[in-house]
Amino acid sequence: MAESILTKQAIARSLKELSLVKGFDKISIGEISQNCNINRQTFYYHFQDKYALLKWIYMNELLIPNMSELNFDNWSEKLLNAMQIMVLDKAFYTNTIRHAGEYITQYLMENTKFLFVKAIDALDQRSTISEDERDFFAKFFSYGLCGMVVEWVHGGMVIDPYVMTEYMEKLLSSCETAAYKYKTGALNPSAQN
Repeated sequence: MAESILTKQAIARSLKELSLVKGFDKISIGEISQNCNINRQTFYYHFQDKYALLKWIYMNELLIPNMSELNFDNWSEKLLNAMQIMVLDKAFYTNTIRHAGEYITQYLMENTKFLFVKAIDALDQRSTISEDERDFFAKFFSYGLCGMVVEWVHGGMVIDPYVMTEYMEKLLSSCETAAYKYKTGALNPSAQN
């Protein structure tokens, strides 16, 4: 088991090294294998293709460390940590989002949507939101979060991750206030008459 993880890590390092000099879409499995001194069969034993390898890297570097023990009190800290990881390995994340962006964005949205569904369920303890509404709201926030992160990467990660996180905190606070006002009828002028 430990040997399998070490081999996967070596393959991941190989892809990261190659991504410093070549676009993800131009990197072949043969190059990844040769760069880490394994044969192609060994690569295929661990990963179906280079996209499965890419998912594995994103999952193990960004999602698992920052989704475990995620809650309402620490979500901004987890987001900040994920963005800082991306800044530290800027070339890799920029390359893969530029050259496999649609694939990565879809993958990230699926994972974040799941988190938003859980958050909505936790907040909606009286089950006042229908399943369709919950799905819509979760997708909306997932698209927003992932879209902003992808745009941040495309823009060269110029905005400091602390600033991005502060913006997200302010947005969430505004959304919470608006949701409360909506539920109490404070946003509906006819309800106040």
